[in-house]
Amino acid sequence: MAFDILSLQRGRGTVQAKSRADEQAGRAALKYIDVYDLIPSEDNFYSMSAIGELAALIEVSGGVKQPGLVVPLGGGKYKVIAGHRRRLASIFLVEQGKEQYRKMPCMVEETSGEEPEVPEEAAEAAEIREIDEGILLIATNGQREKSDWERVQEVTRLRALLERKRQHQKIPGQTRKIIAEQLGTTPAQVGRYESIAKHLAPDFQAEFAAGRVNVSTAYELSTLPEEEQADALEEYRQRGALSLEDVRRRKAQEPEPVVEEAEQPTQIPEAAPSPSPQVQRAEERAPEKPRKEKREAEDTPEEKTKRLIDRLDSLCTYCLNMDRSGDKTRDWKLDGIALTSAIARLESTGGGAGCT
Repeated sequence: MAFDILSLQRGRGTVQAKSRADEQAGRAALKYIDVYDLIPSEDNFYSMSAIGELAALIEVSGGVKQPGLVVPLGGGKYKVIAGHRRRLASIFLVEQGKEQYRKMPCMVEETSGEEPEVPEEAAEAAEIREIDEGILLIATNGQREKSDWERVQEVTRLRALLERKRQHQKIPGQTRKIIAEQLGTTPAQVGRYESIAKHLAPDFQAEFAAGRVNVSTAYELSTLPEEEQADALEEYRQRGALSLEDVRRRKAQEPEPVVEEAEQPTQIPEAAPSPSPQVQRAEERAPEKPRKEKREAEDTPEEKTKRLIDRLDSLCTYCLNMDRSGDKTRDWKLDGIALTSAIARLESTGGGAGCT
């Protein structure tokens, strides 16, 4: 059975699906809490846009219908895990004089059992709770609309949380595959997001976060050396835009690496005979072999497999997008399943070696 992130939360599911069961089992209690007693999580990175529109929807609906998820902080205060935008929308309405929206329904996650008396154990329990809250923050935002920057943040933060969790508990499976399953994407796409997070130049990171550089261009840029990214940034600033083809053109022009030959005994080279005029003209007319093709021919089998996986993954994404669009010209969903199966077989043969 596939590993489920929510199993890390002692069997808790999403707020929508499990709130009633959690309440009945004593793991959570539904309470109406003053919105000014709700403290936003410092780990929340999701956009807080369109609060006015959400407030209007809440007003039409007669109040918040989907409870938030909070944990007690003491002193009558609660930290929000899920429901940050609902909190802000409720405050928006209250500040318009509509006091009926002052109390927001929330599932309060109760801590189970007593705190360990040993300081080391208490510190470990506190850290595990913090990790679980971070994981739940991401898991409960699975259905919302997200920017590409938010998706990159989800991947990088979820990896960090899982790696911290592994220091305390055993988690079976490869981290990259776990992340892909929980976020509804593919391991190859997770790899692209991680490349953006790790290797994209800071100035381009800012443009990507602002939505001025799309995810495909950001990924291709992240595969360039720092010097090439600096040149691309200069071009971007001069032109005000940078396309995916612009970046791929730069990749095709990357110079070949200099390979130092082993030192040879000193000897006087024999003079090479000059080519005939006919040979010289033929050489001048002969097209130069594209460097990209030359590099691909020299790639290792693992690199070739990885490149094939990336291409299949892009095709899989296209098929799934066509299926979501309602196109009926072919069975796009079936194509996507077949491609996903092919990617999994390639990864099992070593194409994803070293990727966790």
